[in-house]
Amino acid sequence: MKSVYLLILKAAVSVGSLYLVSRSIAWGAVVNVLKGAQFPYLIAALTLFWVAQIFSSLRCAYVAHVLGGRLNLSTSIRAHFVGLWFNQVLPTGLGGDFIKIAILKKPLGLSVAVRSAILDRLSGFMFLLLALAVTLPFYIKLFPTQPELVSALGVIAFGGVSAILLGALVVNSQTKLVARNPVLLGIIQLFCDVSKFRKGSALWGQLWTSAIVHFNGIITYALLGFALGINEELLTFVLIVPIIFLIALIPISFAGWGLREAGAVWLFGLIGINSGSALALSIVFGLLLFVAGLPGLFMMLISRS
Repeated sequence: MKSVYLLILKAAVSVGSLYLVSRSIAWGAVVNVLKGAQFPYLIAALTLFWVAQIFSSLRCAYVAHVLGGRLNLSTSIRAHFVGLWFNQVLPTGLGGDFIKIAILKKPLGLSVAVRSAILDRLSGFMFLLLALAVTLPFYIKLFPTQPELVSALGVIAFGGVSAILLGALVVNSQTKLVARNPVLLGIIQLFCDVSKFRKGSALWGQLWTSAIVHFNGIITYALLGFALGINEELLTFVLIVPIIFLIALIPISFAGWGLREAGAVWLFGLIGINSGSALALSIVFGLLLFVAGLPGLFMMLISRS
């Protein structure tokens, strides 16, 4: 019953967010924007997003290798795409990771599979925070009338990266010997794993794959914007899209729906993009995620496992 209540709550957050966003929007304008979408841009966006998933799968394989496991790219791609599909149909955008772990359990073992999935997510999240920290001066120019927003971004970016790095520096394998609580032991293990990626090929493998995945997602979003007639500079998307992704990661809605749309309407509205176009763009991106996960559904259906 607790799971049912949680599902209902997340669905309510998504529906409520969409309702609040749509109250001041003429849906006729949104439909007109969607009708005018340029198909070649949509195909290019979907293709580019699929390419990013391959590099994301490669990143997970790198993580598993550093943790002592052996994961071939084809298995990682299958696990990633099946997980991507379930991320769109389960109540949270992290739900597909449990399916991904189930697939990786056979080649890696349960412990390495769980740690690989978590660190793969953490690598992408850390790169997002680093990107926010590096580009923070540009936000001052983009949002000159929103100093509170810029300050909040700074606190989240620098605070998040600092907390993770500090934890990795402080925690060591010896602390696991004195940990008795399973949750505490898991957290200590996570920081011990993070410390293994501090330098050398382990660090480089995470940086270059995460960079491709990060900027690929931004360019995908920009291509969808161009398809809908939102012809902003690419730098504008580079700055705004990561914040939208960050908002969508908050696990209180159904697969990010509602929160993602509210964030898009709010942030694009700050730079003068009308709310109808911003909402249409966010909806199209959500649909793209659904379509992008379809290969995972097909892989799951043809699998005998």
